[in-house]
Amino acid sequence: MRPSKLLGYLPPDLTNYITHLIFRTYPAEALTGTLTKLTGALPYKLRLLNRVIDSPIGIGAGIDKDGLLIGLMSKLPIGFHTIGSVTLRPRLGNPKPRMRRYPELGAMVNAMGLPSRGIRFLKDVLNNECAKWPKSKLLGVSVAGFSEAEFKLLLDSLTPYVGCIDFIEVNVSSPTYGGSWAEPQRLNELLKSLKGYDKLIIKLPLLSSMNDEVKLIKLIINHNPFGLTVANTLRVKTDLPVGYGGVSGKPLLGIVIKLIRLTRRMGYGGLVIGLGGFMRGIDVIEGIKAGADLTGLVTGFAMEGPLSVYRIINELRRFNLNTPQR
Repeated sequence: MRPSKLLGYLPPDLTNYITHLIFRTYPAEALTGTLTKLTGALPYKLRLLNRVIDSPIGIGAGIDKDGLLIGLMSKLPIGFHTIGSVTLRPRLGNPKPRMRRYPELGAMVNAMGLPSRGIRFLKDVLNNECAKWPKSKLLGVSVAGFSEAEFKLLLDSLTPYVGCIDFIEVNVSSPTYGGSWAEPQRLNELLKSLKGYDKLIIKLPLLSSMNDEVKLIKLIINHNPFGLTVANTLRVKTDLPVGYGGVSGKPLLGIVIKLIRLTRRMGYGGLVIGLGGFMRGIDVIEGIKAGADLTGLVTGFAMEGPLSVYRIINELRRFNLNTPQR
């Protein structure tokens, strides 16, 4: 029996813990580097932010919450990696179990509750890893705060690393903790307070009402951020201990594609990262045609690990992809 099949019989929280331990080892990094060399690069170059980027796919926030997988990610044929979401202080997150898998649907539900080792831990990681991060991949950090002051402290803490970090994702959309940043007035005040910071990407919340979603997108792009991540998970009721969770994966693809297209039709010209349901090469193509510059994996990677990246890259080789130039 393959190890991946064996892990599939374990509780999702335990599987997540074990795979992270494996991915952080030197043999896993070395094997990944070798596999990347053997499989080769895509037959085209992606030019973005005055750089030549390895790939239009990357890893979204949620996989590598504290930067401990940065060594592995540097070896993958990806175009970007987002660490986090990191919080100001260490957090345990919600009680376990806090994950459910639905492989037949290509979906997961999680109620992580923003577990994090905190910004101080991440700064130590960046001090050790920034110099080794490849220039052909964008590096991002997702931050989550519970007040305007916390967000500012997080951004101030990352200011010394702007030469290493290509963007900072402001997570105002996590559905699995008691925040309320999706409330328009509160979000507007937060975005006004962050005007002086560079390279900010706003992570779009997914709302149950499309009318409310449109209003929120208009509010965000009126602040002209550097970029948008479209989008986060969708909150649902669940049998997890906290009583709710965020759906991710294949069920979100249609709505995410629609929101990307809508954002571009509203005239937004900044960086757009599509996130939610990008499980196949054809999904990536659809996202880019809708207006995304990059597309991120989270659920696909959580279910398949690095093999999801190689599979999608192999699928993309069959397409003649004309990527946006920004």
